[in-house]
Amino acid sequence: MSLYSKVVWSEGLFLIPQLFQQQERYLEFFAHKRAAPAGPFFWGFSRYEIDHEALSFGKIALQKGAGVFPDGTPFDIPAHEHPPAPLTVLPEHLNQRIFLAVPLRLPDVDETMFRPDPGSMARYVAFEKEMADSNVIGQGPKEVQLAHLQLRLLPEKELTQSWIGVAVGRVKSILADGSVTLHDGDFIPPVSACAANPLLVQWGQQLQGLIKLRADALASRLSSGQGSVTSAAEVSDYLLLQILNRYDPLMDHICRVGETPPETLYTTLAMLAGDLATYVRPQSRRPQPAPGYDHAQLYSSIQPLVAEVHSLLNQVLVRSAQPIALVEQAHGIRTATLMPSELQGYANLVLAVSAQMAPDQLLQQFVSQTKISHPHRLPELIRSHLPGVGLSPLPVPPRQIPFAAGNVYFELSRSGPLWDQIARQGGLALHIAGHFPELKLELWGVRSR
Repeated sequence: MSLYSKVVWSEGLFLIPQLFQQQERYLEFFAHKRAAPAGPFFWGFSRYEIDHEALSFGKIALQKGAGVFPDGTPFDIPAHEHPPAPLTVLPEHLNQRIFLAVPLRLPDVDETMFRPDPGSMARYVAFEKEMADSNVIGQGPKEVQLAHLQLRLLPEKELTQSWIGVAVGRVKSILADGSVTLHDGDFIPPVSACAANPLLVQWGQQLQGLIKLRADALASRLSSGQGSVTSAAEVSDYLLLQILNRYDPLMDHICRVGETPPETLYTTLAMLAGDLATYVRPQSRRPQPAPGYDHAQLYSSIQPLVAEVHSLLNQVLVRSAQPIALVEQAHGIRTATLMPSELQGYANLVLAVSAQMAPDQLLQQFVSQTKISHPHRLPELIRSHLPGVGLSPLPVPPRQIPFAAGNVYFELSRSGPLWDQIARQGGLALHIAGHFPELKLELWGVRSR
């Protein structure tokens, strides 16, 4: 016979306590199995509060706690259940998780004890309470026998197969004065709602704020160009902005709705990391492998994703190839404003040139008729007919910058005294002596990432 089989109620049945006990077990089993398909991660704390004053005395005490055990048993301390006795922390408990535990319901094991017994494996402890009659024609309050769960705080090594529990903390250290510290910054108990744990709340709010900042900055950068898409870099920015605009309200919703389960935060961050990596990690176009979701180990499941998304968001505004504005001056001179720190962030500088002439002819003539140096040095080079920073033709442009048919590409040499002056003082100027019909120049700073 199953411990959870349905009772057959028939005429002439002699009522005994076992019938009601079995009916109660059946209904609890039915409710749990009926609700289980809604999600496998229903269990954990919906709220909890550890007594920090007790920690100073070397004890762990749970002041408040509500949630569901993995077997589907709900609890609410102190509203419906008595708080478990405080646990005295011993040296052998270091780095162990501490569980709020309840005995499992097992065949041929007493379910209810009528007086407290530390050695008993009964799930419930009976107590008497005077209850009012809720009927209008009630006969007044009467003494009723009720029961509450036998809850205990158990170290991880004492959580045998006869118990089921939810980790409430992990012991970090025992100080010289006997006080106890718990892992706060690197441990998250199993929770059914993100709002139950301050670290999950902090992560969600920080990332949502960072997403909004990056979206605002990208939108401002694109709006300054009057919305015109003039390069592959701007196309990438529009696609990144689309991603951020999609996840901004989603993360805001997760932060506002405290009952959001941590699995939802995990899947949202995993998808966001995948979307961002496509654009801001050009070497692989892939996110770092995400750890599998383990509801019992929330910190190790979610923290790597938080770090990954944070790193990717910090790279959103950093283009792999940044166009550098060339300002046309008199006498065929063009200047670019570059800070020394900005130059250090580029692996190389590439000059894209186009004109209404054959590419081979443009390639030969442009190098011989162009001088590049620091703006203060350029007039001297022009007067003395001295060469400037070297230009090396590139058969194909770097993959970070857009390709245009008919363009020729040159890489600026990053060696020699002329380049050293540019790198040290910042700023760049170039002079073109010859005539190139409909000449167009684009200077790109290419990052190595």
